[in-house]
Amino acid sequence: MSPRIVSFVVAAIAYGVLLIIANIVLSGMKIGWLWGIVAVALFTVLIAIVRPLLTKFLTKHVHEYTWVIGLATVLVSLIVTVILSPESGFSIHGFWTWVWATLIVWVGTLIYDVVDDRLVAMAQKQVDSRRSKGSTPGASPA
Repeated sequence: MSPRIVSFVVAAIAYGVLLIIANIVLSGMKIGWLWGIVAVALFTVLIAIVRPLLTKFLTKHVHEYTWVIGLATVLVSLIVTVILSPESGFSIHGFWTWVWATLIVWVGTLIYDVVDDRLVAMAQKQVDSRRSKGSTPGASPA
């Protein structure tokens, strides 16, 4: 399986867990069952789109503002997910709920990024190993 696919699936699971944790902890946040699944998928896609855009926009200062990019990515992705989801499916109400939801998901993404890097490296190692076994010179077909 492609390391990018593995990374996306793991990201969707991680974001789903993080959003559920935020939903449990924060009374002003509500995630419906069916729309929760859609919201997690949407949030994951938005993170994948918004992060590179913000990084490219702040290219000159990317190292100085890495944590700001992370927070902004999470916040923008939450805002767009709320806008595109019905009220009964995914909603966040109240200033402090927005602040805490953003922080919970952001801190979780810091942890996820460490795990993701390791999983992608392991998947890439397996892909490379399979490719090298298939292209061994002098190997005879069985």
